[in-house]
Amino acid sequence: MKINDITGFMDIDDHGLLFVKGPDAKKFLQGQVTCDIEQLTISQSDAGLESGHTTLGAHCTHKGRMIFSFIACAWDQDTIALSIHKGLFQTALAALKKYSIFSKVELIDASDSHRIIGFIGTPPSSVASLFTNLPVDGEVMYNNEAAIISKGNQRYECWMTQEQATSLSSDDAAVIESSSELWAACNIRDGIGEVRLETSEEFIPQMLNYQAVGTGISFNKGCYTGQEIVARMQYLGKQKRHMYRFSSESSETPVPGSPLYTQGKQQGIGNVVIAAKYDGQQELLAVATEAAVTADDIYLDEGCQQKLQVLPLPYTITQEE
Repeated sequence: MKINDITGFMDIDDHGLLFVKGPDAKKFLQGQVTCDIEQLTISQSDAGLESGHTTLGAHCTHKGRMIFSFIACAWDQDTIALSIHKGLFQTALAALKKYSIFSKVELIDASDSHRIIGFIGTPPSSVASLFTNLPVDGEVMYNNEAAIISKGNQRYECWMTQEQATSLSSDDAAVIESSSELWAACNIRDGIGEVRLETSEEFIPQMLNYQAVGTGISFNKGCYTGQEIVARMQYLGKQKRHMYRFSSESSETPVPGSPLYTQGKQQGIGNVVIAAKYDGQQELLAVATEAAVTADDIYLDEGCQQKLQVLPLPYTITQEE
């Protein structure tokens, strides 16, 4: 069954929520991450509905290398929620704690108290009743300590309490097995890369196309950790490596960070970002040199036997916005 034919809900159990809470939450994150946190607000309509927007983002080293990446939205007026891959959760906490002591913020690991539930297709009745209106691309709708985020292509994420998520398990929607693998495959199809434990401090944000996907990098919000390097690459540098989408016929799914090769060169020309296999089809996002992609000469193995086929991305890779 192809991804486009799937409907149902799933437990995105390889990601957790980190709440950055306090009167300085926005100001603190604004000086630490690549995206514009100040744009994450909650507005209320005349009908009483609360809505907002989400953004990709990353926290970088002073050298502009991504320590971890995330999806963020405002949770309430004093809280920003970050969805982070669990393999990097403790790394993210440690990285932010180094700076949080200077601000009135609290870092709360909500991985046990909250869950992320994904939906493909029309959300089931229990979700539809919880959220009067469904969000559109990049939008988030709120109700009763829960949020539903549109990922596009009739794909949604619900961030909710354990109690709310448990009540969905007996709903009329089908439960999809291998949830995390399927959700990763959807992200690959949409060209959304993320940092994993194996690739922490490996990529600059532009290598993962964060300048082209949504609002992953703001170039006019002011200073943040690593901003000088990120801005210099955008306006003064010639970036030779970007993230591309590939298909593979390899029997094994490559782990993040695995090197890529081209014929005639012993050194790697890129690295896998994320990979997933669903219904016998394996796809991956990987950072590679433009030259190797143009030459259609990229392999998973040093012996150049496992060739990768370039697939289209749903957006245009740009050097400058």
